[in-house]
Amino acid sequence: MPEPDALALLIVKPDGVAQHLTRLISLWTRDQGYWLRGFRELSLGPEHQTLLKTSSQPGDLVDRDVSAVMYTLGPVHALLLERKTNMSAAGLTAAAELTALTGDFLPHRARTGTLRGDFGALNPVFNLVHATDNTENLDRDVQALFDQPLAELLRPGSEAPYGIAQTPHLLRPFKPWSTVTGVLSAWLGPEAVRPIDWPADAHGPSSPAVGAALMACTRAAQRAGNEAGTLLSGVLHGSTSYPHFTRLVPNTDPWRSYLAYTTLRHLILSADTP
Repeated sequence: MPEPDALALLIVKPDGVAQHLTRLISLWTRDQGYWLRGFRELSLGPEHQTLLKTSSQPGDLVDRDVSAVMYTLGPVHALLLERKTNMSAAGLTAAAELTALTGDFLPHRARTGTLRGDFGALNPVFNLVHATDNTENLDRDVQALFDQPLAELLRPGSEAPYGIAQTPHLLRPFKPWSTVTGVLSAWLGPEAVRPIDWPADAHGPSSPAVGAALMACTRAAQRAGNEAGTLLSGVLHGSTSYPHFTRLVPNTDPWRSYLAYTTLRHLILSADTP
């Protein structure tokens, strides 16, 4: 059985699963020297989500209640990975190294060569993956995610998964800025939300795009009037909750409303963190 320091857990979040990226992500990790030893698709209930809270987190910068909504929208893919050497050249465990390889949780800071940088995370919630940063609770986490003990999952003679039978989907279904403008336009009206003010989807969550989106929000709030403008400002600052937001944009696909809300909710954080 491999040493714990050679093992790492990677969770492909529902946004990554919905974009059919799991197989490509598993191949990407193999290029980094990791081999797939276990795979399972499951829905994360509250008991599983505690695992995410007790491993690496970006402090209180991202609202955990808002983040938890992601796991109600679809399943996750749990990947147990083994690195062929126990320690990296820098002396890191596999879990610590893989956490670094996932890239910054703020997409505009995720460099090329990291998982989030290479696969195009969209915002601090739609950031594709979660990696556990230590192996202290590996037995517990594997039991919770794979429904079997680590020793049984990796027992001698057990065959590692050959791969993940998932068709790569190269057309990203989530278009960040056109989704935001579409949802806001349905709420505030096309006179308040003018697409020309907003960045193009091709610009992604880059710093210039975030800055342009903040200015577009200011203009939209001014055009929308006092009450609606205050509510839109509340989305940016967190005083307009996601449940309240969904009532403002009824009959909107949950993925679209959630992507719009989480993008707007974290614009200020992204702009203030160059």
